Amino acid sequence: MELTIIGSGTGAPSKSRAYPCTLIKVKDKHLVFDTGPGSLRQLLLAGVTYADVDYIYYSHFHPDHSLDLVSFLFAMKYDSPVRTKPLYITGPCGLHKFHQGLVSVYGNTITPKTFDLHLKEIESGELTYDGWKITAEPVQHSSQSIGYRIESSAGRTIAYSGDTDYCDGIILLAKNTDLLVLECSFPDDNKIEGHLTPLLCAQIAQKAQCKKLILTHLYPVCSEAIKNNAPLLAELKTIYDGEIVIAEDFDRFEI
Repeated sequence: MELTIIGSGTGAPSKSRAYPCTLIKVKDKHLVFDTGPGSLRQLLLAGVTYADVDYIYYSHFHPDHSLDLVSFLFAMKYDSPVRTKPLYITGPCGLHKFHQGLVSVYGNTITPKTFDLHLKEIESGELTYDGWKITAEPVQHSSQSIGYRIESSAGRTIAYSGDTDYCDGIILLAKNTDLLVLECSFPDDNKIEGHLTPLLCAQIAQKAQCKKLILTHLYPVCSEAIKNNAPLLAELKTIYDGEIVIAEDFDRFEI
């Protein structure tokens, strides 16, 4: 499996971090997790077109994680390149209502003409595919937020938190994973309900015993707090002894 951080930022505009979006490639399939504004272009810069994407998974429907679905569906009506293979979109309860709301506004401009669109809602449990499986669990953010665990047929594992606070759901998903992609929104002295801080991320990683921790979804205030902060990074290492990566857009990891 290969993971690429397409956007490591948040809903707060940043000159260096795009809105949230993560790409996982399993065999020849492209799995996209969340599509914040501008994700379609970010993916193109990473070498992935709208015709390449096979699956989109949503953690929740806040605009900074979902707004570019309109852009995806609008672009897919063009014929260069033409999209013919089906698109599968999975998300928490409310996905159908969310999509219907978009259609009520944009109408036929986002209605597929050359491919089939499949929507699936999931609250928790497993979805099995040819070569990998997905596990979803509720996490503590919005009322319907979920995180994901992706496991390849070779046994490689990645956990993706979406937005979350410290909770049992994300620890369960992250247990013994090769990569744990955690949101890290705010500094420890500015904790906001429904989001994580660097120390909480380290605690989750240690409890889950993951092999590598990737911190993403960084608000500018948290990004600045972590940048070149050797004492903080040293403190994180006293909690979690695995590798810690502060994500940047287009960082790529192979497992």
